[in-house]
Amino acid sequence: MTDIVGLCVFLAALVFSDEVAAVVGPYIVILAAASIGASFAVARRERTSRGAAVWFFTRVCGLAVLLTAGLAAWASTYYPDLNERLLLAPIALMVGFVGDRWPSVLNRVLRACLGLLDLLRGGPKGGPQ
Repeated sequence: MTDIVGLCVFLAALVFSDEVAAVVGPYIVILAAASIGASFAVARRERTSRGAAVWFFTRVCGLAVLLTAGLAAWASTYYPDLNERLLLAPIALMVGFVGDRWPSVLNRVLRACLGLLDLLRGGPKGGPQ
């Protein structure tokens, strides 16, 4: 099966040794997907200087590099049919797309989890228990 990671490993092998390409290839995918996602996040931001936009873009892509492999490994433990390698691009795209809105996203996730717990306990907040 050919995938985007395999293609990037192949392209990296044209420049680097096979061993280095096996490590560099997935990070090329992560950076490319995070860059696409971050471009949407930059477009959503209010207008700032170019330097501030470049710094934002760098922070978001750096965060994607740091988080993507771990999130892909975590997700593949819950969904064994999904290979970590296949999850790299979508997760990096998502991390880039969210940009600097992580606090609000995590707040929404926490509220949804707490609402689910309330529902499982027997009703919404303030209802009969």
